[in-house]
Amino acid sequence: MSEIHAPRLLRCSRGAVGLLTWTRIVGLLAFFNASICSSPARAQATIDLPQPMKFDWVREGPANVCGKNCREWVSASGKITEETPQQFVNFAKGRDLQGSTVVLESHGGNVLAGIWLGREFRRLGMATTIGRTSVLPPDSSGERRATLSSRAQCSSICPFVVLGGVLRHVPADAVIRVHQIWPEPRMEDAMASTYSARELAAEQRQLGQLARYTVEMGGDIALFESAMRIPPWEVLRPLTAQEIRHVGLNNAESVFDKSAAKLQAAKPERLPPVFLGTASVGGPTASSWEIVEKAGVNLLSRQYPLTRQGEDIGHFEISFACGGKEGHKAAYSETRRITDNAAVRLKAVGLGVGRIGAPLTVGSSLRDLKDAMIESIAGGLVPVAFITELMRDGGQPLSVATIDSRGIKTSVVIGKAGLSGSMDQFMAKCR
Repeated sequence: MSEIHAPRLLRCSRGAVGLLTWTRIVGLLAFFNASICSSPARAQATIDLPQPMKFDWVREGPANVCGKNCREWVSASGKITEETPQQFVNFAKGRDLQGSTVVLESHGGNVLAGIWLGREFRRLGMATTIGRTSVLPPDSSGERRATLSSRAQCSSICPFVVLGGVLRHVPADAVIRVHQIWPEPRMEDAMASTYSARELAAEQRQLGQLARYTVEMGGDIALFESAMRIPPWEVLRPLTAQEIRHVGLNNAESVFDKSAAKLQAAKPERLPPVFLGTASVGGPTASSWEIVEKAGVNLLSRQYPLTRQGEDIGHFEISFACGGKEGHKAAYSETRRITDNAAVRLKAVGLGVGRIGAPLTVGSSLRDLKDAMIESIAGGLVPVAFITELMRDGGQPLSVATIDSRGIKTSVVIGKAGLSGSMDQFMAKCR
């Protein structure tokens, strides 16, 4: 789904420039130098980090240089993906990371995975900073130590991950860059793309989660606001040293004091954050009502995402078939994601148009343990007045409500796009 990503950065090249006048050349070079190449750190920041984020426990070296003062840290370098939370869980297993330091270098990645990572750093009482870890060749004992350079970049969702540290430090020659959340497949040419309601709903949901996380971690909402001002067709905006301090990314001069980090984190124990992933649960592609044929029967049908409090938990299809004087037949099928091992099933489904209600009978509700999904079907009759109101110009939209065996409810309102033409065909076929 959505990720904060850095577009391809312009290289610091001063090659041929065609028919530009010298005045325009000077102006353009000044702009690009200021925004990208104004320091060795910015020049270095153009190096891509395409690989998924990798976590390593490293010790500073060479040993004869740092002696008894050799530092240790967790190197976190690369793109933040949906797999990053699980990879960090695997890395942390069997290690005491309380009070330790994370050194980040990343161009960004998945928003919700980044939020999870920041919360987990906070739960473990870890400190955060920005830097580039370079592993040295093995010494005589076979140990591989590393050097740490502060000339590194942290962009997109990465600065928000930095907020997760109880102690945070951004070195003077590190670069922080920000921009908007945007669906990754649309980044290449955002203005030429089209966007579905489902994508917009997902973006809105993630915006709310990121804003809440920013404040929760003790950051200033100005960090969120600064990022949300920069569209994907602009070069990422670097934060100034003053802005970095103001938004809460710099609250310590040193982050390698384990006892200080533990002291700062001395609060009630927190539960591990939950990461549900960001991919949609399969999902509908049809954007309006349509006539479909299944098993020789003409159905008025529409597919729709199933959401609860904005969270995408599955999808469903609602269909109507011709009936008699007692009413028309309604069928409901659903795929729902389950995030725990509880024995859950769909208990009831109800349809409504204005004040006309129609309960459906759940025929089956079976859980697929392998895919953590519940597949359910329900059916019944809806009154003729129900369909009449649904097809009436200016009539009420269709409401679909469900409840499962734990009492969890969903309520979705389906729009009337495509209904008029499809309903005419449906009623003609019924006659």
